[in-house]
Amino acid sequence: MPFVSLRWRGAVPWALSALATAALAQATHDHAPATPAAPPAPASAPTPNPDTTADAAAAWRTANEAVGAFPRGHADIVRWERAHLPPSAPDTSPPASTAPHWTLDDIRRLALRQRADLLIPPGLGAVERLQREQAAAEAVLQAQAAWIEAVAARALRRLREEVHHTAESGAELAARMQRVGNFSAERALREATVAHATAAALEQARLAERQALVRLWQTVGGAAAPEALSSHLPQALPALPPVPADEARPTLAAQQRAHHPQWPAVQAEAERARAALPPGVWEALQRAVDAAIARGAPLAPRLDPTQPRWPHGWEAALHAQQAFERLQRQLDGDLTLALAAARHAAQQAERQRSVRLPAAQRLEEETLLRYNGMLVSTWELLAAARERLAAQEATVAAERDAWLAWLDLQAVLAGLPYRGRAASTTPDAPDTTAKGH
Repeated sequence: MPFVSLRWRGAVPWALSALATAALAQATHDHAPATPAAPPAPASAPTPNPDTTADAAAAWRTANEAVGAFPRGHADIVRWERAHLPPSAPDTSPPASTAPHWTLDDIRRLALRQRADLLIPPGLGAVERLQREQAAAEAVLQAQAAWIEAVAARALRRLREEVHHTAESGAELAARMQRVGNFSAERALREATVAHATAAALEQARLAERQALVRLWQTVGGAAAPEALSSHLPQALPALPPVPADEARPTLAAQQRAHHPQWPAVQAEAERARAALPPGVWEALQRAVDAAIARGAPLAPRLDPTQPRWPHGWEAALHAQQAFERLQRQLDGDLTLALAAARHAAQQAERQRSVRLPAAQRLEEETLLRYNGMLVSTWELLAAARERLAAQEATVAAERDAWLAWLDLQAVLAGLPYRGRAASTTPDAPDTTAKGH
């Protein structure tokens, strides 16, 4: 069992390649077959013809020589790996772009630059001005949501690449161990199946990244092609702004109403119409409505046919008050839903970031220590790396959902209706849990 440095994290494929050589030698040493013609050659040697006894015997001698290169077993392997350990994991990513990374404020400017129809000229009426301000807020928030999706999609694609490289290395190690007779075909097939699943998930993540870039490009432009926007995206999502506390609700409600184009007119009409009613009429109208509901049940309410029709002003006052109350409930309900969703999403993101991810990282480190102490196998080490990667994916997805919920809250504060979003998950996440021993 070879020693693995704590630099394993971020160098999983290289580490497993080194493990494969040691596992191959260990498997040859511990599981010699009854006849020398049976075992195939190790992965590092050319594949012999299984029908040729001399080739098979030569392959068996090559494998035993690999064992003989480490006469003191684990101690020699540790010494060899320390001498040949690369200074860092190979970086196959393209060079970092010098293009400036866009921020949310940059996205706001780019989005509004595409909407000359929302310019507010001097002398525009109050209602029209509020309508354009609301439309501008909606355009900005849609563009910012597309930016959040694009940043998260790229981060998830990179994690999926690491997951797939890890699965490929595990499948290669399993195949080598099977070839020397130390691993069952069933277990090797399970590892190969995991690699196939992670390959499909990686393709899905690449598609999701491209779709997110195209949607962002359609919204803000900024380049001749969607791919050019990738250089303007930051490596990770920014820190989430705090969600307002309950004490701020009156201020938030006032802000929401101030930006709603219909609120001032609906409120003023309800107050004017009701103030014009004679004393006691409003209460009489309420009693007449209750009686009409009972009379018409289970169908539409019916007024008393023996009573004269209401004056037009009375009916208008009733309609205006009910329209005002409906709008008030709509706005209050939207604010309640948006605040609850933003708080829940922020709590989930914080839990992923401060609890689950650190726990997975500590588990991986502890597994490394136990592996170097020959207390666990390579497969426990691989499973710990997979758990850490899964925790990283879940953290990125939770932070993305928290940002989108925060933007939904900003839309509500701009007087827009609350649309809500279902909590999203990473697309087509494969089951990479190691099975067996």
